[in-house]
Amino acid sequence: MLAEYLNDSQAAAWTQVMPGARACLFSLREGPVALPLRLEPLHFEALFCLAGSIALTRRNGSVLELGPRQVLLLTDLSGLSSARADDGLEGVLVAVDARSARESLAAICDLLGGLALDTGQVRRWMAIRGGCALEGPTHWSLAAFADLERLPRSEQGRWCVWKSVELLYLLSAGGTADPPPGGMNPAIARAAAAARAYMSTHLDERLTIPELSRRFCVSATALKAAFRALYGQPIHSWLREKRMERAAELLRRSDMSVLDISQAVGFASPSQFGANFLKRFGASPAKFRKMSVSGETTPETGGQDSGVPV
Repeated sequence: MLAEYLNDSQAAAWTQVMPGARACLFSLREGPVALPLRLEPLHFEALFCLAGSIALTRRNGSVLELGPRQVLLLTDLSGLSSARADDGLEGVLVAVDARSARESLAAICDLLGGLALDTGQVRRWMAIRGGCALEGPTHWSLAAFADLERLPRSEQGRWCVWKSVELLYLLSAGGTADPPPGGMNPAIARAAAAARAYMSTHLDERLTIPELSRRFCVSATALKAAFRALYGQPIHSWLREKRMERAAELLRRSDMSVLDISQAVGFASPSQFGANFLKRFGASPAKFRKMSVSGETTPETGGQDSGVPV
């Protein structure tokens, strides 16, 4: 699916990590993209999402939303009717041809003392989920992304191939990875992850915690506690930062007016937007854009944001 799209994209850099398995570091900057749904027989994809989101609709009408620090698993059994990536999608894609990778996987299992990796069990696990599943947030996914983000880009593809093999083993051994941290209710953890993915694709809206709790069928108290436990910061802090990052990206890469950008990231008042942007980046939106155009180094850090609705 995504591999087919990235094969022809200049935003992708592929590395053949081992026979049958390759990895691609990519960053999509064009507008929202409808992804092809076709996956070759006996092919498998694992997308480690670092930023942005993908909305996936199954043929039965159910929707999955992939967000940062989640892994999307896809097989040729996928029963999707549509898949749309936003214009800020970044991550590492692992594409596996099961037939070509068979010997490589067997060699890895031998090196690990005869590890039993039942690919048939993985395929059955994926079939139950319509060939499309999300992994995270769990102990495994949070630890995997924490390590991934510390690695140099030159090693991230190899790391994700290795973690994909590890995830296949976890799925073959127990059908799922371990539960969310701290004994958290898995349904509440999924609601927090879904709220995070939703916010990342609806930055132009006036998002409130009561509204999010209603949308994802969880109490406001539980949602706030789960979000902080999973992502290390309150919802409003995370949302402010994402809005500022998106605004900076639009100032660098688009010709939208400052007013339009302020509205695109959820500010009703341009003056409030300007004050928040100045505190975050140490420069006004207009100055930040001028520095970007002239090739000057733009500031990436600054003070804390002033209030903004969440």
